[in-house]
Amino acid sequence: MEDIKTEDKLVIGGKEFTSRFILGSGKYSMKLIEAAIRDAGAELITLAVRRTNTKDNENILDYIPEGVTLLPNTSGARNAEEAVRIARLARELGCGNFVKIEIMRDTKYLLPDNTETIKATEILAKEGFVVMPYMYPDLNAARDLVNASCHLLLQLVPIRDLLQKSLFRYL
Repeated sequence: MEDIKTEDKLVIGGKEFTSRFILGSGKYSMKLIEAAIRDAGAELITLAVRRTNTKDNENILDYIPEGVTLLPNTSGARNAEEAVRIARLARELGCGNFVKIEIMRDTKYLLPDNTETIKATEILAKEGFVVMPYMYPDLNAARDLVNASCHLLLQLVPIRDLLQKSLFRYL
């Protein structure tokens, strides 16, 4: 695929991206992830710190080229304390300051816990993280996350709730 360059850059936490494609890495083969990065021009990839090794001899970091920004997520965290611990661990492992906060107390429906997400965002933003919280659509929670210095809101949009997307126009 030819290099796609655009003047319309996406800037998150002071870092410029030419692509708005954020690649999720969960539950895909390493070869598919490698191809998606190469062929789709992904510059930002999420990864669960708990799933970096999928097999004894396979590590996702071996398939991500230099220059691609890692966005470790706190998948599996049930509260703000666990999310903060996972984010700090990811930074210590060399994944950088970007973090996607995912806190879900509900293991059946996997709905984000906005209250705990706000708490974690406040703590991590003060520690210099570039926080991108995954949240359930709620205007008040969104304002609280913006006030807590999050850099980008990643909202859950169940198909039945697509109309709620319009509420974020008012932020």
